[in-house]
Amino acid sequence: MADAETITHGNLVYRIIPLDTTLAVAEELRTSGKKWHSHVLSPGCLHNPKPEQYGLVIEDDSEDITYLAHSVGFPEEDKVLVKILHGDDILDASKSGGDSAAVAASTLLPKVREIDASGAAWHHHMHFPTCSFNPHRGKWAISVEDGKGGVFSETYDEEPVDVLREIEVIYFRHLDAKTKDG
Repeated sequence: MADAETITHGNLVYRIIPLDTTLAVAEELRTSGKKWHSHVLSPGCLHNPKPEQYGLVIEDDSEDITYLAHSVGFPEEDKVLVKILHGDDILDASKSGGDSAAVAASTLLPKVREIDASGAAWHHHMHFPTCSFNPHRGKWAISVEDGKGGVFSETYDEEPVDVLREIEVIYFRHLDAKTKDG
């Protein structure tokens, strides 16, 4: 793959792959025992080299390779990847972690709810400790772009599954409503 097309954006070099290969790339990384994770880059995302489109990123943390597939609409492959990474119930609103200590302690969640209620085109990133986008390298983190140029984040000592589930449920409810409204 040395001849693969690349795009440099900020300090990151993305290796471009077709969207229909993303699940196979993730599966190969997983079965090879490599550390990896994924992101969706929404239109306008600070990390998106094509801000008019969506992007699906797969980071091979073991080899320090960042794959990027472009998509005109939301890449549904993300819903498969997020379940592989964080559990089958990560998108399930009925599994809310509302009673968990992490959800109760989160200062990020009230801000997300407020931004979502305003109708802003916000999105979030779940950062593994070695994530290229992580503003707090070495720690788990979730960051939110508020749709108006603002970014805020929260750090965690361990994977914040309950907080992430709350955010994912809010995000996909927002995305589904936006898609229905056209």
